[in-house]
Amino acid sequence: MSTSGNRLHSTAIAALFCLLAGFSSQVDVLAAPPGQSIIPQLQEQFGLTEPQVRGALGALLVFARDRLPKPDFDQLAKSIPNAERIMEEVKLRGVVTGPLDDIDDYEASLSNLAMGQPLASQFAPAVIKFLGETGHTRERDILQRVLR
Repeated sequence: MSTSGNRLHSTAIAALFCLLAGFSSQVDVLAAPPGQSIIPQLQEQFGLTEPQVRGALGALLVFARDRLPKPDFDQLAKSIPNAERIMEEVKLRGVVTGPLDDIDDYEASLSNLAMGQPLASQFAPAVIKFLGETGHTRERDILQRVLR
């Protein structure tokens, strides 16, 4: 292949990687049937902003990760694209500033998102309900165990 052919091939590959990276960075919602995603649903249900929902979801993931065996947490996280990034965001944004020792600590962390009671205690059950309604029954059961 000529030098100009190699450059063209390299340029095409680079463009493809950029395109794929753009698609993958757009997926930040629970894997759900088409038309259903948890972030917009919770925004509408509770009158929250997207950053508030992402923050509350990230804090819930941090809380769950500290309580679950790794295989169970990995199963739960698979249903939430970019789960690691969402958890990092809550720490960087100061939503989670220390260990979440119990459900009260989790709910108290939501005050950093301007989410007080009774809203804070309604968020996790809404996530559980969504998981069940979208066919993620194993993940729903895993998360329910954490919240008992």
